[in-house]
Amino acid sequence: MMATRRLTLLLAVGLCAGSVIAQPPAAPDIPPPRAGEAVDTVRAIQLLKRDAALPVLPWTEPDPAAIPAGDAGDAIRYGEALLARTSTLIGPNAPDPAKRFAGNNLNCVHCHAAGPSGLPGTKPYSLPLVNVVNAFPKLDIKAMKVITLETRIAGMIGKGPAGPIPADGPEMRAILAYLKWLGRAGKPDTHVAQTGLDEAAMPDRAADTGRGERLYHAHCLACHQADGTGIKAPGYANGDGYSFPPIAGNDSYDDGGHMAMVPLLTRFLAVNMPYGSTKQSPRLTVDEAYDIAAYVTYHLPRKHNPGRTGSYPDAALRPGGFVIPDHFAGDDAAYRRARLGPFIDPPALLQSADARDRHCSGTPNCSQ
Repeated sequence: MMATRRLTLLLAVGLCAGSVIAQPPAAPDIPPPRAGEAVDTVRAIQLLKRDAALPVLPWTEPDPAAIPAGDAGDAIRYGEALLARTSTLIGPNAPDPAKRFAGNNLNCVHCHAAGPSGLPGTKPYSLPLVNVVNAFPKLDIKAMKVITLETRIAGMIGKGPAGPIPADGPEMRAILAYLKWLGRAGKPDTHVAQTGLDEAAMPDRAADTGRGERLYHAHCLACHQADGTGIKAPGYANGDGYSFPPIAGNDSYDDGGHMAMVPLLTRFLAVNMPYGSTKQSPRLTVDEAYDIAAYVTYHLPRKHNPGRTGSYPDAALRPGGFVIPDHFAGDDAAYRRARLGPFIDPPALLQSADARDRHCSGTPNCSQ
């Protein structure tokens, strides 16, 4: 029933956008995604339907003590360190100039937070990485192409002074080793509960950036500062990055990033912020997170990505909240709604392989 409901929403987006979409075959008959495959709307819908029908495994978090000894364990531990101390090891100010692969001074763990184990990427609903190795190759609707895990890693790290992270270098191999170890309890063509972002419903109203500013000052300013540029670590110039990360400015995500969409940022904030919040013990309501997300997105300084106009080329699959003025020429009302809501699209289509209704596994009626 859940998979049918999700697919119905996905198809509705395409039909409302004016696309004529053929009915895809039943999920078991859909060929799996192939790395490098360019897709059209019909094939994309097929892959989304296939993804929605995959079984969901219970959440598991590895024990750091289970990391093996020897060369294999060393690679896993180096991968863990790269996610926990990205700025120090491969950031723009890393001590070794030849290793400056990252495009900013953030650590991966700033977004892919650690759970009780202390391992990066193991906090539920904080874009956890516990099963990511089993999710690829996967459809990236931002490019309408099936990508590999290596491609996603390289894209998230960006391009630093030393160039992009080498595809066959020790850093990429170590990150893959860590992710494979982290996902060893999973299996291909499965999901894991509580991964991705919490799929809370957005408020049925336009976001209020004035209220968002007041809430930001009450809940966020102490760590992220008035302009959103965070607090640098004392050793920032030597690669130590931030004590509290920026959420705005040139060292944060740009205006074409996934989090530059009010619905996605709302879902992250509602469960993860302020620091120490969890799904079980939130400190913000979804309503509050919604207004904060709008304020952060549209009133704090943000780096412009000139290439963002090519993102989500298929209007039928473009997620709500992805705002390019050219997409709304002559329709000011639609442009305002895309910026601030109310958001009527199915939530977070770009999370289709990682975040749809995982939290509902075993919980009757939780998505209603």
